[in-house]
Amino acid sequence: MSLRFGQHLIKPSVVFLKTELSFALVNRKPVVPGHVLICPLRPAERFRDLHPEEVTDLFCVAQRVGNVVEQHFGGTSLTIAVQDGPEAGQTVKHVHVHILPRKSGDFSRNDNVYDELQHHDKEDSPSKWRSEDEMAAEAALLKKYFQ
Repeated sequence: MSLRFGQHLIKPSVVFLKTELSFALVNRKPVVPGHVLICPLRPAERFRDLHPEEVTDLFCVAQRVGNVVEQHFGGTSLTIAVQDGPEAGQTVKHVHVHILPRKSGDFSRNDNVYDELQHHDKEDSPSKWRSEDEMAAEAALLKKYFQ
């Protein structure tokens, strides 16, 4: 069964965690290794559109996933970001949380991560995406942490 992420159909092979209200998937064009997304199952466009139980589940999942990707990808910190609306850089009209494991020196200026996040989907062409096999392999590795 495929899931929806805004206008995108998400194949189960790239989803590594699913709860009653949220799901976590690998990113087709990660800003840093381990950059993943957490989304509510219900396609809500803006954060304000979420029900309180969806907010709770979304951020509980973000916390669990953040711990895993930081450990798995050898990070020492996390950037957790929500771009809520087009002026905030949201390109997919479906609430989602970016989880990025961070390491010392991964950007020349630490806050450059936000510039990268704002632009990473704007130059969106399939030639720059990871292969479905590569994404499925990463999802399979991460899924093991949640079984």
